[in-house]
Amino acid sequence: MKTVIKLLLKPDKYWKDYLSLYSTGREYLIKQALPLATVGPLLSFYSLQAQEGYATEVAFLYSATTYVMDILTVIVFAFILSKTAKKEMDTAVKLSVGTNIPVWLSDVVDIYQPLRILSSLGLFYSIYLLWTGLEAVGLKKYRAFAVVLHLSLYLINAFLSELIALNPLVKEFFKNS
Repeated sequence: MKTVIKLLLKPDKYWKDYLSLYSTGREYLIKQALPLATVGPLLSFYSLQAQEGYATEVAFLYSATTYVMDILTVIVFAFILSKTAKKEMDTAVKLSVGTNIPVWLSDVVDIYQPLRILSSLGLFYSIYLLWTGLEAVGLKKYRAFAVVLHLSLYLINAFLSELIALNPLVKEFFKNS
């Protein structure tokens, strides 16, 4: 945890330490991505159901969808970057997980839906982390590509999560179940 905090506070200095926390990208997914990605969905579930009056099933579907999409986004980003930059997948996964930490942590504002816009601060900081991380893994020349890819996947993730979970057909399905 100390290394993650150091990475967030001084990424230029601590990316190398962060990248050596675990030996495989799979470990980063299991030990960091899977737990941290639950922040937003759990708080969204609470706020959608308790504050916004959504049915339990719809709030759960939304939360589950955003969680799965967040993990898929990390993996897709890593896959595309590894293939484009001809870098091993483990390194790309480590970079992708580290880059997304501020996105997941900023999802704490999902506890109160009107503040969700503030989670964009995590996105902006993740771009800075990505920028510095690409240098740490020797992919400085891929910065523009990686930033556009990261932003694109973030937007696709948000759009698809909303589309799937808040679709009127989904609500109708749960009414009839």
